[in-house]
Amino acid sequence: MAFDASALTPDFGDPTGEARACRADCALFDFSFLERARISGKGALDFVTAFAGRPLAHLQRNEIAYAVRVDFTGRAVSDLTVWRIGEETFEIMSGRHQDIADLLGRAVPDVSVEDLTDESAVFSVQGPNALNALRRLGDVRAIGQLRYFTFGQVLLGDIPCTAGRLGYTGEPGFEIIASRTKAKDLWHALAKDVRPAGFIAADILRIEAGFVLFANEFLLPVSPAEAGLGRFHPGVKSAHATVRLISFRAEANALKFPWRPNSTLNRPIEMNSIIVTSACNSIVAGGILGFGYVREGYDGTMPLRDPTDIFRNIRRTAQPFYDTKKHRPRQAWC
Repeated sequence: MAFDASALTPDFGDPTGEARACRADCALFDFSFLERARISGKGALDFVTAFAGRPLAHLQRNEIAYAVRVDFTGRAVSDLTVWRIGEETFEIMSGRHQDIADLLGRAVPDVSVEDLTDESAVFSVQGPNALNALRRLGDVRAIGQLRYFTFGQVLLGDIPCTAGRLGYTGEPGFEIIASRTKAKDLWHALAKDVRPAGFIAADILRIEAGFVLFANEFLLPVSPAEAGLGRFHPGVKSAHATVRLISFRAEANALKFPWRPNSTLNRPIEMNSIIVTSACNSIVAGGILGFGYVREGYDGTMPLRDPTDIFRNIRRTAQPFYDTKKHRPRQAWC
């Protein structure tokens, strides 16, 4: 199959089957749309801490931190991961171009910022058999010992890679960074044993696993706390939180997936209103599963109503819906 590192492929012919493969075996995703930058110098720690909005002094070499970016009003605008490469070197990965542009525009003494986007390919192998799949391409004993949200180096098909023990599916797995010059070779080597999956499958899996997509969940102006992410940006106070993000099951007429709301969203006015931000045809829920914002104080006694009338018979459910205690991404390899 053709490989295009600049493309975001919706599916490879069967999005439901691709999602099932990730849950039961493993799946291969191309996340090369993600942008990366390296920050280095004596002032790197303070620089990255200010940018990410959360304390990072505790972050050790080869550890990864999740962070939420906010604008000057305290509104969440994107999320990112911070990778500590060394004592004075960090890398930041984001799906929002403006984040890397902001980094490049913040040049200060004792700090250098390098854009790594054009030289990087980012793949993700996710699922309970992810490590076994990678084992066919090289010696993976070192990365097999990685803790959740840590990373290491590995040769896969003789291609030098950085492998991080994290993902976007609720399954154990790896994000794999390699040189873009080797992207096609690495993709084809991985795809021999791992089923390729597109964005629709990734969307299903992340909604089931309770992960937000900033392009959806941050369309409504919300603070990190209102999106359920306050611990990742403690500098923004949550005292004035008026909405909160919940997970729901529902019914609807034919929807096109991946589903996105209109670009303009308003906060819920009525106590039983829900402003839907994400929805998928979930394989584990057996129907529509999604996220939406309700007013703080909604106690579940009144049936929820979608003001757009797209969704009906809306029932609040556990978040995350799949693996509610979030044990699976951290589980030891078989």
